[in-house]
Amino acid sequence: MRFPQTRFLTSLCVLLVVVFAGHFSPEFTGPIEKFLGDWRFRAAINWTSYQARQRSQDNKERRLVLIDIDEKSVAVEGAWPWPRTKIAALLESLIEHYQVSGVALDIVFPEARDNDDVLAKQMTRSAVTGAVIYDLQSRNLPQISYDLPSMIGSEFPKNAPRIIGHATTSNYPSILPTRVGHITPVIDSDGAIRKIPGAICAPGITIKCVPLFEASIMSGLLEQPQLRLQAGASIFSSPWELLVLDGSEGSDAAIAHIPLDRDGLLVIPYRHLPTDWIAFSATDILRRQIEVQDLRSTIALIGSTAMGMADVIATPINPNAAGLEPHAEILSAMLDDSFAYQPKYAELLVLSVLFPLLLLLNYANRRWKTSLLASLIYPAWLIITCGCGFVLSLCFYLFANLLLPLFGFLIFPPIAILIYVLFALYKSNTAYFGLQKLMSVYLPRQVTNQHDDAVRAPRIMDTSIDAARREITVLFADVRGFTGLVETQSPEVIAVLMDKIFSEMASAVIHHGGTIDKFIGDAVMAFWNPNEQVVARNNEQTIGSVDKHARSALMAAKEMHQRIQNLADFCTQLGVPPVSISIGIESGMAIVGHFGSEQRRTYTAFGDVVVVASRLEALAAQFQEHILLGQGCSQQLEQNELRHLGQTQIRGRSQSIQVFAPL
Repeated sequence: MRFPQTRFLTSLCVLLVVVFAGHFSPEFTGPIEKFLGDWRFRAAINWTSYQARQRSQDNKERRLVLIDIDEKSVAVEGAWPWPRTKIAALLESLIEHYQVSGVALDIVFPEARDNDDVLAKQMTRSAVTGAVIYDLQSRNLPQISYDLPSMIGSEFPKNAPRIIGHATTSNYPSILPTRVGHITPVIDSDGAIRKIPGAICAPGITIKCVPLFEASIMSGLLEQPQLRLQAGASIFSSPWELLVLDGSEGSDAAIAHIPLDRDGLLVIPYRHLPTDWIAFSATDILRRQIEVQDLRSTIALIGSTAMGMADVIATPINPNAAGLEPHAEILSAMLDDSFAYQPKYAELLVLSVLFPLLLLLNYANRRWKTSLLASLIYPAWLIITCGCGFVLSLCFYLFANLLLPLFGFLIFPPIAILIYVLFALYKSNTAYFGLQKLMSVYLPRQVTNQHDDAVRAPRIMDTSIDAARREITVLFADVRGFTGLVETQSPEVIAVLMDKIFSEMASAVIHHGGTIDKFIGDAVMAFWNPNEQVVARNNEQTIGSVDKHARSALMAAKEMHQRIQNLADFCTQLGVPPVSISIGIESGMAIVGHFGSEQRRTYTAFGDVVVVASRLEALAAQFQEHILLGQGCSQQLEQNELRHLGQTQIRGRSQSIQVFAPL
């Protein structure tokens, strides 16, 4: 598989893991989703408020009012708990005088007190909805021992998610309303309230469930209310829906669709600022100091913010919200029949956004490879992807009431960039080491080592002469009778033969620490001790040398000669006569380094020692020897391992030279 395909498929697999991470690792994705979800709620509220200001509109929710037993009410009417007669008067004033459509109490009266009968007359009115509190955490709290009012016409399938809880607090039986709903939210680890069960069921085989407080309130506005819990019908619907139906006159129309997730929980639709709610002090209602038209036909929610009985909670938009606000938000959404929810296959929508952006990143990496554009791809793509993801998720929420998971939009873009960067580093390293390996085949080891230094400390390439004077041992080796072979054999055979011969020669040189300078036709040039060089590092000079370079060259020559002799069988198989070689070795001072032009440079050695070694190799056949050594080389070796062959004149020199051969 090609590199770009591997990189893309790796990114695609990571995309799938990130998008569906919430299914198999909710404890990891949950806190991030909650944080981003809170941001979405706040952004949407700020946007709608801005739009309202631009249009000079009023965002007040006038279909329901909050009746607050606040500090003013306590100061005027007396400390809480109030007498039953005062509570009854409050309910009567709301229903009779202010003609509200319904009254919902976010307050429970669990104990018997004087004048309960007076309060009971108001509690049992059809417009009143009471509350019940459940224990969802199995804390072994005392449970109520009486039956709660049943919801007429409720349908809860057996395969529906059941949230089990024990009813712990509600009104005393004698003052229990004819209709109740639970007010038990799910409190997250950070203390905020974001979800609430659509219904809570008692443990046992028989399904006995109490619906959401707001569903019970809405039921009080209908002649023949019914509740039905059913599975979502389409791929873009919620997993479950709690329907509030009006069964009057044989109709089965849904008044409100309450979307629930797979666990049967409702995401509380926070859509308002605290200032959007209309609130009145309870004492003003008791004393009828509010205009009737301000409350007529509204739904009154009664709660408290007074010190000592304060119902203060944390929400995604307000850390010190009144306990009535979540109920007001849900009820407002029910009146609009407009809830935001996460569809069953929300992950597919996230994929539909991120996958094209991943294709864009892959295309950009393959299309623009210049250093300037490549450096801009990742930050630009990160901004585009995160921006598109969060903007589209906000648009889905504002215009389609869909809550897309936001974890993928935040986590995937930096991970994708990390993957592409790591693959780029891997590709760069692979190319670098491949180049090093290729260079080591064609260039001397010293050149490739200097390339390593240049990569670690990059600098402008210096094309001036980079050479130093040092003592080296030079070896020339040449195939005898090569011209005759070329005349009688095909080029293909010669190529195979020379490849084998050069391989054997090179192995001998490298085995004994030599540097192969070049291959010249049928000959090879190598030298030893080129490392006694000056290397500039941090403005300091360090010198290193290799001892006994002459002996190493002689050992390499002997091994080279033996290797070539061992090629007799190979030559026979190839159809050529056995070959032999001539070797010349000399030691002396030379200039070693980089020479050439700006277009091409080479690492080699210049000096009289190079010329002498080359001439000795040419004289080997004349002396009937395979290895000849010069005087400079012999001075660095033990004399008892050499034979002095005399002196001879060589071409290009006026003085004769001493010639030696190994024993």
